[in-house]
Amino acid sequence: MHPVFDLHCDTIYELQQLGTGTLAENSGQVSLAWMDKAGQVTACFAMFVDSEQGNCWRSAQRLHERFLLELEQNQDRIVQVRTADEIRGSSLHGAILSCEELQILEGELSRIGTLASWGVRLATLTWNHENDYGFPHHLAGGLKRLGFSAVEELEHHNILVDVSHLNDEGLNDVASISRKPFVASHSNCRSVTNHSRNLSDRMIRTIADKGGVVGLNFCPSFLSEDWMRSSIEAMVRHAVHLKQVGGSAVTALGTDYDGITGELEIPHYDALSLLWQALEKSGFTSSELQAMWFENALRVFS
Repeated sequence: MHPVFDLHCDTIYELQQLGTGTLAENSGQVSLAWMDKAGQVTACFAMFVDSEQGNCWRSAQRLHERFLLELEQNQDRIVQVRTADEIRGSSLHGAILSCEELQILEGELSRIGTLASWGVRLATLTWNHENDYGFPHHLAGGLKRLGFSAVEELEHHNILVDVSHLNDEGLNDVASISRKPFVASHSNCRSVTNHSRNLSDRMIRTIADKGGVVGLNFCPSFLSEDWMRSSIEAMVRHAVHLKQVGGSAVTALGTDYDGITGELEIPHYDALSLLWQALEKSGFTSSELQAMWFENALRVFS
């Protein structure tokens, strides 16, 4: 089995919201039971907040506490990792703490230092609402003044800037000031499926030129016009296009597990072998697949 690096899952948020199950065993898409079946998995566990519900920073603190509790209770199976060396050096599953929706800071950029002290290594600038930093995929407008400052501060603290959910103008602004690679942790290709959450070819090339990666999202509505079904066939179309436009070094995985619903042909990590086989048939080489599964994401965390 091949090591897996997943740039985005919402599992900690789901466990906290539902109040049932644990990281070891639950009814969702990501658990240690499923990770064990898949081999060795490194996953970015997002602290997600819906800014319209308020109390964003307190919600983030609670999610961080839940993240630490789950790791403590399963310390023989999974460990928090912050660097490429820690990921490579561990025989356990790896947990990277990430942040989805920078409104988590409530406008206080000094809190980025706190996120860094928690081990956060990846942060999306927006979710689906306008916030203090910019505008989401379905709205117009570039980064706000605080957004430009946030990008600089995130990079200063070695937190990867994540442009998933951000709109086209915002991504262009990130590219104009970023000094380091940035990523789209869970986004697909707009030329294949015309959804505002997907990336245009120009956006894909920009991310690739910056040395970043795009994580293939398993959400049905981002993959095809069938909003209820996430198929391997559709995943292959997006992965092939992503490679054609940005090169094999831009490809990665960003499942969006526990943040998506529908009939998933790959419902858990252990079924990723089916996607590997389908991509091999489409022309991906073994080395390109190893890079997509693990090495490309690892590179941007180096």
